[in-house]
Amino acid sequence: MYPYNINLISEGIAILILWIIEISLISVLKASQLLDSIPGRIVELSMLYVAGLIIVEKNANCCKMAEKLGLTSHDQLTRILGQGEGLVSKIGLIFINFCLSQTTGGFVILDDVLIHKRYSKTIEGVYNEYDHVDKERLKGMRLVMLIWSNGKVRIPIAWAIWHKEDKTLIGFTKKGQPKYKHTGLCLLKINGQALPYKTKNEIGLELLKKVIEKGLKPQYIVVDSWYGGKKNLEEFQRLHLPCYSRLKSNRKVVFQGKLMTLNSLAKLIPISSFNYKHEAYIKAVQVYLPGFGDIKLLLVRKDKHPEEGSTKYLLSTDLTVSAPKLLLRYRSRWLIETMFRDLKQNLSLESCQARGIKEQEAHIAFVLLAFVILEVEPVLQFSPESPETIGKKKEFLQSLLLVKIQGIRAIIDLRKPNSEPVLLEDSFLGKVNSFLSRVNSTLDFPFETFNY
Repeated sequence: MYPYNINLISEGIAILILWIIEISLISVLKASQLLDSIPGRIVELSMLYVAGLIIVEKNANCCKMAEKLGLTSHDQLTRILGQGEGLVSKIGLIFINFCLSQTTGGFVILDDVLIHKRYSKTIEGVYNEYDHVDKERLKGMRLVMLIWSNGKVRIPIAWAIWHKEDKTLIGFTKKGQPKYKHTGLCLLKINGQALPYKTKNEIGLELLKKVIEKGLKPQYIVVDSWYGGKKNLEEFQRLHLPCYSRLKSNRKVVFQGKLMTLNSLAKLIPISSFNYKHEAYIKAVQVYLPGFGDIKLLLVRKDKHPEEGSTKYLLSTDLTVSAPKLLLRYRSRWLIETMFRDLKQNLSLESCQARGIKEQEAHIAFVLLAFVILEVEPVLQFSPESPETIGKKKEFLQSLLLVKIQGIRAIIDLRKPNSEPVLLEDSFLGKVNSFLSRVNSTLDFPFETFNY
């Protein structure tokens, strides 16, 4: 049994998590100036929403978060999704500014993820989509995302929801396949007005140009085969951004004056030795990609990397890169896959039940803010532990409790009820003055077993 009121445990954990959020926003992300322009109540409720995403173990919705937090109602958390537009619009800029503050140029990764909404009937932006992971069609929301990384941290810097085109059925082919007329408009309508349709590739290019206009200068970009089309490659080249991409086996190239598929090319090029350092058979050749120009092509066989495929064809628009470096730079794309997994499994990306697209966009932004806060979270100086993964960090924070013992604030690890509390002033948390009124609340627990 713990020597304090068990009903106040969640509130003590929530307040400590709010301190962690503030540390990251002010000390690490340098967001004070941007947050000053947002009404305090909006910031406070938004940070409570973010804290709720962290404090609830999984499938966090407003009811679960309000129950765990103990500091607000589910109605207030629901309303903040529709009222927090000012803060939501600045979250991406906060992330970009953080990336600009880093000493390395880093690199960017472009990809999309399907947010499952299997049982949705009325949520805006949800369509029947094919899920390449589960190999089935289901209801979901497609999110296009650009992230920055230096190999250590993953920072989402721009994102947008893709919407299906409103096409008109005009008949069927001889084989019975439906034929459609393109309208150029989305199925989604805002205030009765349909939005112009954009492909995922067009959205991806817009996101990239947006962050470059903000001053970001990545060293290169990594994409999968979907975003490795000729138009994208030309745009990347125009932006002076070397590209590393995977190509499909039926993609055609010119090798030694002959046009052939990559699958046919692979049969002509033997790879005799296994590269133990990179755990794959690799061989680089220079080929011509019709409609674009010369590229360096890397054939990869029996790759032990987590990305599926026994034979892979990797592209580099930088002709001077070595074969091992080309392989490693493409493999860096896996960072966005692990990020998508963290967002779904640990931060409830798919759990928002709001029907409006504005509320769904706000939930996504708050999930990304929670992710970045955990990703860049400073090492907790009062603990010998140093959790590395998002899941471990979240689990660790859920075990820490902020209490007030005989007028003195302290931190306790709930997993070690007999351990000595750490004075707040002895940890780095005590160095920050909070802008959140909830954090200034006092928690009085009847500790009789500790003396100060």
